[in-house]
Amino acid sequence: MKKILLFLFFILQIGICIGQKSTLILPYTAEEESLCDNYFYYNNKMAIAAIEEVYKYNAYRVIDTKAPMQEIKAKNACSLSNNEIRQMLLGGWQNTYVEVAYKLHKTTKGNYMDLYLFYKDAATHKALVTFKKTSTKRYSSDIKSFTNEIFEAHFNTFIKECSWAKSNGKETDLSTLLIPSIAPPNASKKHAKPVKQPKESKAEEIKVATVVTETFPLSDVDQNIPKNTRVNENAVAVVIGNRTYRNADVPEVKYAINDALIVKQYLISTLGFKEGNIIFKEDATQADFNAIFGINGNPKGKLYNYVKPNVSDVYIFYSGHGAPNPETNKGYFVPVDTDPSLIQFNGYSLATFYENLGAVPYKNLTVIIDACFSGASEGGMLLKSISPVFIKTENKVLKDENAVVLTSAASEQVSSWYNEKYHSLFTYYYLKGIQGAADKNNDGIVDVKEMKAYLTDNVTYMARRLNNREQTPEIIGSEEIRLN
Repeated sequence: MKKILLFLFFILQIGICIGQKSTLILPYTAEEESLCDNYFYYNNKMAIAAIEEVYKYNAYRVIDTKAPMQEIKAKNACSLSNNEIRQMLLGGWQNTYVEVAYKLHKTTKGNYMDLYLFYKDAATHKALVTFKKTSTKRYSSDIKSFTNEIFEAHFNTFIKECSWAKSNGKETDLSTLLIPSIAPPNASKKHAKPVKQPKESKAEEIKVATVVTETFPLSDVDQNIPKNTRVNENAVAVVIGNRTYRNADVPEVKYAINDALIVKQYLISTLGFKEGNIIFKEDATQADFNAIFGINGNPKGKLYNYVKPNVSDVYIFYSGHGAPNPETNKGYFVPVDTDPSLIQFNGYSLATFYENLGAVPYKNLTVIIDACFSGASEGGMLLKSISPVFIKTENKVLKDENAVVLTSAASEQVSSWYNEKYHSLFTYYYLKGIQGAADKNNDGIVDVKEMKAYLTDNVTYMARRLNNREQTPEIIGSEEIRLN
């Protein structure tokens, strides 16, 4: 352990010029929580990055904790006490540091965030300044942009309070405050000793992982995510979850973002996608759809430009509303800024979607659409006083032997939620199938034929059982295509 301390002290000393205008940013960590867990949790890293950017913009030096924290993790030193880890990062010369906590509030009229900053004494770890500010409301769940917005607006005030507190010895009793926990769900207990795992045989390829969901408890498909050792280096994905719509008449899609987050984790853990090759979007607007998939007559959006011609496998997942134009029987994705009564003007056309995908030089293509296009939804009607329409879309993608398209329901049906599992019904059973439930012959491969049978059996039955309605998933593609 002394070697680790010396190593970290050394890299901090040579990597940072000691000066008055320097700071260390850490995630707020309660005594019963793990600093390591909190530091490596994605949303916490985004909040820390935003704080660091504002400090740098204002000419402050920021202690770079990335390399030391990776070293602590690699050396299994996360079992040290939180204060020991803090002291290692402080390097023995920094006498104060800043901790960050936050709470995101989601409402039908927009989201907002409370940001908490704690300016602490390095020797006692007591708070000299407690600072809380709230953002304006907007339609986003981006922790980094919210944090940046708040801290940038109040940076000078915070610095003045810190300077005054440092010179006057002000302290805050944090035990009297209700501070939101930013610990990831199912995080390890404080200072738990690392468990030595048995060596795996070379033939054993599959492991399981647990992922953090949005704000819901973990279901079985969130916890036992198959982990494959292969990497699909050039594969590209688009994952969109549209939950909160700006039009007051459009109901939310309760589990859309949760669906998208877990599908993203399956792409990384099970299908070997690199996170940097996944275009992930929460609450996508029409402009987002145009930027990602291109516009009518021009397919060269972000997806097109990410793809290596005839090399990249492409994967598309969408969870959210769909809607029809009753006059033309054409279907549209519903971006979050859409007025469904004007869907032909501010929706994103299925025809354009498939036409532009057909121009993308993919190697193999998988499209999964968890949306219905009937004008109705689990949360209520999008279009009032219309009859169901039968949507037909003709495109070469639907006839391509290297493409498979899975949709949650027929165009005139409604896609159901599975409230007990905190997912849509279709996405839950799709993930359950990828997990292995669809693998009827137990060969480790889930192909289109097996998935089609599994989804048809389970989604159709559960939609009737839960909601007394018909929901029939539709799968187009060669039965031999592998999905896992």
